[in-house]
Amino acid sequence: MATRKRTRSRAYAAGSQARGESAAAFTDAVGEGLKLLGKSRENAGKLVRDALEAAHGSVQSRLDGAREQAGETWDNLELLFQTRVQRAMQQIGVPTAEEIRLLTRRVGELNEAVKTLTIKVEGGRKAQPAPARKQKAVPRKAGGRRRKARAARG
Repeated sequence: MATRKRTRSRAYAAGSQARGESAAAFTDAVGEGLKLLGKSRENAGKLVRDALEAAHGSVQSRLDGAREQAGETWDNLELLFQTRVQRAMQQIGVPTAEEIRLLTRRVGELNEAVKTLTIKVEGGRKAQPAPARKQKAVPRKAGGRRRKARAARG
């Protein structure tokens, strides 16, 4: 029996030792697993960021191309509109901006000439007052008294 007890105690000691070692091995394995999990998360995050940056760059370049194309379209549309409006204005006889500038300059020159002539004419003779205007006689309405009398009667 003594041998059995020894064997049992040795087996128990060996089992305890194996449990302690397996617990340590399990703890080490869990620690390594957590490290690997952290690294894989970092790598996955980096891959996702890289993919998002590449997608963002692609979308941005497409947007820039679309904006440029839309800008060119608006410019062409604006030019077409201006051409048609100009043609329509010419057909109805509206003067151009250049013609209006020339006319304005000519009116200014004519105003100066009129002032010069007015000064010459007034310098040669005394300024005379303008003749008084005659007031027009306002015609009376016929039968004005008759209407009043009828209204009073009626």
